Amino acid sequence: MRVTVLYNQDQALALGRAEDGSAVAAVQDAARAAAQACQDLGHATTLLPAPEDPEPLLRELAATRPDVVLNLVESLRGDPGHEATVAGLLELAGFRFTGSPAQALHLGLDKTMAKAVLAAAGVPVPRGVAVERGDESLADVPWPAIVKPGRQDASHGIDQQSVVADPAAAWQQIERVARHYGTPVLVEEFVAGREFNVAVLGHDDQFTVLPLSEIDFTAYPPGRPPLVTYAAKWLPESPEYRGTPAIAARALPPATEERIRVLAQRACRALRVRDYARVDLRLHAERGPLVLEVNPNPDLSPDAGFARAAARAGLDHPRLIGRILDGALHRGPHPA
Repeated sequence: MRVTVLYNQDQALALGRAEDGSAVAAVQDAARAAAQACQDLGHATTLLPAPEDPEPLLRELAATRPDVVLNLVESLRGDPGHEATVAGLLELAGFRFTGSPAQALHLGLDKTMAKAVLAAAGVPVPRGVAVERGDESLADVPWPAIVKPGRQDASHGIDQQSVVADPAAAWQQIERVARHYGTPVLVEEFVAGREFNVAVLGHDDQFTVLPLSEIDFTAYPPGRPPLVTYAAKWLPESPEYRGTPAIAARALPPATEERIRVLAQRACRALRVRDYARVDLRLHAERGPLVLEVNPNPDLSPDAGFARAAARAGLDHPRLIGRILDGALHRGPHPA
C-alpha cells in the first residue's frame, strides 16, 4: 500500500508568542515517527510537508498517488484554522485520508461552538462565557475561573495566570489573551478535581475507548492551581512539565469510570470525529465528570499520551498507526 504522511512544517503561530513554536514544530517529529511505523508495516511511504498553497499541495499528492493520506496537519501558514482547510481539500479532491473530516476539525478548534454542540447533545461541560466584543457580562461565571483562547489548541495561551479569582482579574487576563491570540476568549469555571485524558478509536457507533489516563498532580508546584499549562506540555525543564505526568488512571468507582467512557463516546459522536480523538475531562465535586474539550487531531507520537494509552490496550505504535490507516482505507473514494 502507498501511504503519504502529510504534515505541516510551520515554525511558529501566526498569532501567539515566541515560545509557541515548540508545539507547532513538534508535529514534524510525529510525522517522522508515523512514517517509520508505516514502513515497519511494509507500506511504501512518502513524507510530504504540506505546501502553503492549495495548487502545489494537490499537485504533490497527485504525483505520489497514495492509497491513503495519513493526515497529521495541525496548521498551515501558522494558522491552526487551516487544519480544517487541508482536510476539506483532501475531501474535495477525493483522497482517502485518516482522521476527522473538516467539519469536526473546525469544531474541535472552536471551543465556544464545540461546547454549545456538546451541551446540546447532553454532554456536561463547565459553565462559562465567550468574550468577543468586550462588553459581555461575567455575572454567571463561577469563581475561580480559567481564561483561555477560544480558537487554539495544544494549550497555547494557558499558563499560571490563566486561573483567576474574580471578574477584575479575569478582564486583565482576557485583554492579555486577546492581544496575543485574538478573540473570542473563553472564561469558564475552573474545575479543580481529577483530570482524565480519554483516547478514543473508531467512528460513529463503533468507538473504542482505550484505557483511561490521568494527570498526576502529586508533584505539582505547591500553591499553584493544578493545571496542564503550555509549559506542562512543551517545556521539559519547567516545574509544570515535571509535575504533570500522564499515568494510567488510578482506581475509580465503577459507575464513575463507566460515566467517563460513555461521555467520551457521546462527545466524539456529537462532534462527528473519526478514526481517533482525545477527550479531556475533569471530575466536578457535585456534577461529576465534565468534558473540558475534544481534540480531534491529537499527537500520535510514540511517546505521547494517545500512544501510551494504546500500548496499555496491547497496540504498539505501528499497530496503532495501522489501525488508523485501515479506517481510512475502507471508506470513501480514491482519485483515478
